[in-house]
Amino acid sequence: MGTRDEPTARLRRRLETALADALADGVSWAVSTDRPVVARLPDREFVFERHDGPDGPRWTVVLRAEGAVVSKFGRFETVDDVVETVESLAASAVQYTVCCDG
Repeated sequence: MGTRDEPTARLRRRLETALADALADGVSWAVSTDRPVVARLPDREFVFERHDGPDGPRWTVVLRAEGAVVSKFGRFETVDDVVETVESLAASAVQYTVCCDG
């Protein structure tokens, strides 16, 4: 594993631990580390977009339900900030917000 991949590997490890702790025993989940990293739960998925820059990687978390983007969060500077956000979203109800770009 190269230096570039270390933050992604750390994100995967932290997500697996956080989801195991945050979700009830009967809730299935999986973390895929193909580009991009995706955490799938029965009713939602979190897609982690990595943005490399001169100050290191930054992360955006995209919450999707039923194939549609529900919300985006970030850019987070640390894996810990990303995982903390996912922990709070994993057990909460998915709510849609209607907005416009104009």
